[in-house]
Parts: sequence; structure tokens; C-alpha cells
Amino acid sequence: MDPRILELKRHARELSAKRPQSAFCLECAEELGHASNLFFDHPLLVRLQSDALGFLNEPCGLGVEHGKRVAIDAAALVLAEPSGLSQEDRRRLALLAEMAGLLHDALRHEEDHAEKGADLCLRILRGYPLAPEERVWIAQAVALHEADLPLADAGPESARLLSGAVHDADRFRFGPDFFAATLWELCECDDWTLEQIAQAFPKGRELAAACATGFRTEQGRRYGPALIEEGLLLANDYARLFDEMLAANAPSNT
Repeated sequence: MDPRILELKRHARELSAKRPQSAFCLECAEELGHASNLFFDHPLLVRLQSDALGFLNEPCGLGVEHGKRVAIDAAALVLAEPSGLSQEDRRRLALLAEMAGLLHDALRHEEDHAEKGADLCLRILRGYPLAPEERVWIAQAVALHEADLPLADAGPESARLLSGAVHDADRFRFGPDFFAATLWELCECDDWTLEQIAQAFPKGRELAAACATGFRTEQGRRYGPALIEEGLLLANDYARLFDEMLAANAPSNT
């Protein structure tokens, strides 16, 4: 890899480390803690991580790590969202949210990946101790995770909340995560040069900015725009780093 990119990544990590914790992390710390424990300790999640590994072992920034982040944040959103669900039902739905979050991009590089991913969910989860409607809800959440559609017709409250939480948790990734982690993984996958990364970078900022609206859950609308804004602030710092590094390597006219 171009040593300039390694240096740029080092500076990016430093910038990210200096970023204060987001309001989502601070105010939903209890829900995020439960969601993290669920992801690493619940036998169904441990089993699913193993079953899905072959589909998630994707080095292009949308593999296991991306699925884990979406899974944990989706479960936290389910736990934090005001609803008429009992605590027991809410915790069960958080488990389903983690399953959907983990699997949502399993077929990311295929055409119509959301619909194909939903079919994959139904196949993988066939032998799991889930109610038939729970499998359908998980598959529906995967199918709708990128669609900008109202969820009024997405079934009962549990199904709507599940789909909304997975959608919003995935959109959260266009905040600091995108500029601090996923961007660099994508660049490594495509073996881009520094000049190519700098040229494509503004498109990433535009994509992130476009994700500042359209959140489906109350908590998504509460925390999502601030996360996107944090990501865009980081992007401005990264753009400055690009300019400085390209200028330092520019050929001299003298």
C-alpha cells in the first residue's frame, strides 16, 4: 500500500480518537451495553455469526465489522424507542434486530442485494428456534434497510420498529464510522491511490450529507442528524489532510 495512505490513515485515527462521545453513546449507554452483551454472549447470535461468516467475510468495508456495528446499534434503538411493547417483547425484538443487522449486507455486492439478502435470511434462519413471523420480520427488515419508504404497511408495531431500527442503525454508519473506518477499508479493497481517494472523497461527503434526514424511528431522528454532522466535521478535517499530503508530494515547478 502507498505509504502516504498509511500515514493518512494514522492521522485519521488520531482525529477520530479525539472526537468526544456522541449523544447517542452517552444517553443510550445502558441500551448499547445490553446490545453489546447480547451480540457476544447470546447463543443464537454466536451461532448466527458462525453460520453467516461465509457471506460476511467481505474485505470491502461491509463485512463482519459493519454488520456488528449495525446489529448493536439497531438493538439499542429498539430498547430505547418509546413503544407499547413489554420489556420481555422489547428484549426479544432487540435479539431479532441484531440478527437482521448482522445479515443486512450479507450479499452487498450483488444486484438487488437487499431482496436477495432477505431470501438468504429465510434460508439461514430456517433451523433457528424462531416463530415463523419473527423470521418474516427479520427478512423484511433486511429487504427494507435501504428503501426510503413509509413503514405504515410493514405489519404490526414490532415489525415496523424492527425495520426502522435496522434502517436507522445502517444510516448511522454514514456518520463518524464512514470517515474513520469504512472509507479506508473500501480504499484498501479497491487498491486506490491517494490521488484516486482524494478525487472520490467529495462524493462520500455528499452521500453522508444526504443521509441526515429520513430516519424512521424517534430515536433515529433524535440522534442520527448529529451523528451525520459529526461525520461531516471529520470529513472536513480529512479533506485538509488530503490537500496537505498532495501538496507535499506535488512536483516542484522550480
